Amino acid sequence: KCLAIEEKVLGEDHITTATSYNNIGLLMKGMGELDDALVLYKKCLAIEEKVLGEDHITTATSYNNVGSLMARMGKLDDALVLFKKCLAIQEKVLGEDIL
Repeated sequence: KCLAIEEKVLGEDHITTATSYNNIGLLMKGMGELDDALVLYKKCLAIEEKVLGEDHITTATSYNNVGSLMARMGKLDDALVLFKKCLAIQEKVLGEDIL
């Protein structure tokens, strides 16, 4: 219900809507509905890339989330690409010494 309100009031490309896509995706992942979770994680990621940019630390977290789900689904090559993207952003934003 919350997501429907956000989509109507804020729009589908709002960062708050993206957070809801992520949260519902997390629940679906926990319920074993991996394909549906992936759709929602990717929607969240697309919004973050558009609104925050590809080099934002929040976007990096979504690369990690999608990668983690893809690894669980056995799509290891795709997961590795996303994990490397996440790490590159973290090193750029946080510095290599923090990691």
